[in-house]
Amino acid sequence: MKNGLPYKPYEVEVKPGVFKTYYRVQVEGINKFTGKRVQKKQSGITSKPKAESIAAELRYLCKNEKPTRQGLDTWGELKDYYLDDLSGDIRSSSNPIGISPALFATKRSRLKHLDLWQDLHLDLVNQRDLKKYLDNLEVLKGVSRALTIDIQKEAKAMMSYAYESGIMESNPLSGMKHRKAVKKRKLALNPQEVEVFLGEARLRKHPYFLPWLLAISLGMRRSELAGLRWTDLDLEKGLVDLQRQHIPGEGVVERLKSGQSRMVGIPKQIVPELKATKLKSKSDYVIDPKTPYWADGKQAKVTKDFCREIGIKEVTFHNLRATHITLAVQCDIPVGVIKENVGHSSLHITDGYVRASGMHIKGKMDKLGISVPQADEGQVITLKSANGGGDE
Repeated sequence: MKNGLPYKPYEVEVKPGVFKTYYRVQVEGINKFTGKRVQKKQSGITSKPKAESIAAELRYLCKNEKPTRQGLDTWGELKDYYLDDLSGDIRSSSNPIGISPALFATKRSRLKHLDLWQDLHLDLVNQRDLKKYLDNLEVLKGVSRALTIDIQKEAKAMMSYAYESGIMESNPLSGMKHRKAVKKRKLALNPQEVEVFLGEARLRKHPYFLPWLLAISLGMRRSELAGLRWTDLDLEKGLVDLQRQHIPGEGVVERLKSGQSRMVGIPKQIVPELKATKLKSKSDYVIDPKTPYWADGKQAKVTKDFCREIGIKEVTFHNLRATHITLAVQCDIPVGVIKENVGHSSLHITDGYVRASGMHIKGKMDKLGISVPQADEGQVITLKSANGGGDE
């Protein structure tokens, strides 16, 4: 204010000819959350000490008050704001560590299942209604449990974003229980099926022999194999320096899914095959990008069709990664080593494969020492009637 103080007196006629002095406070400050200048006012204050106290409170709020809502009142408005913000973080040449376009599309698709909440006021969002809504999607529309789990995760992510961004003062979905997933056994080929699978691929000179061999032997993701160059391989040391991936529709990304490069061990049994292939290769990439259906990411169907053709368990290309992990578990390779080799984010994920393989309980029940009684060989006894006669 012009007098240099945060408050200014003014008079109000409370009765004819009777005036009372009040104070008007006006302060401002830079808000630490938004970086913007904020101004606050209050009138009708009855004394100078109160005006000074209120001025101090308002000045504190200008600087430290967490902005809320930003004009967003409904679920639909928040969703549009959230997706718009996320779209600015999509990976590009100028933003190499952003999210992938495919992940953004997936997030948008999951939230679309909640479009009936478009006009729902944010104050009415609660865990019970979300659970009921997802239950109805499964029962009435046949949506899978796996998808409703993903929808719930995305709804929680959006509400966490709203809280952390200062849009909402609290997160109504915080602490919401996870929907229980239907546990499925991880599909993988057993050693005998692997032998048939690779043997038939070699015999038929299938263009996917090398991709399949590497997927089973190295346990790498399809995107990692697609980005693998010969210069990444040290065949003398038996190591791969994995540092990039190739994603269909996006191209080469100089960053792995985990965000960090990693070393992968090469089994010595496949080194001669790699050396022979390298001599004949005309590509910088270990797997020629011209391999049919490889660049556009349709290898899952190619793999499944081949399994059906040769009469073994039908698996996808990604299941060959599970095959690698299962084989490693069966060979008693330490779980920690497997985790590092395949690039799992936590030991819990790798342990899931151990449990799915049954290797953690194989032979353990032998210690019960149960002895099964053996039956004596039976003897044939001829029965005769009491009067010595035969059958009537």
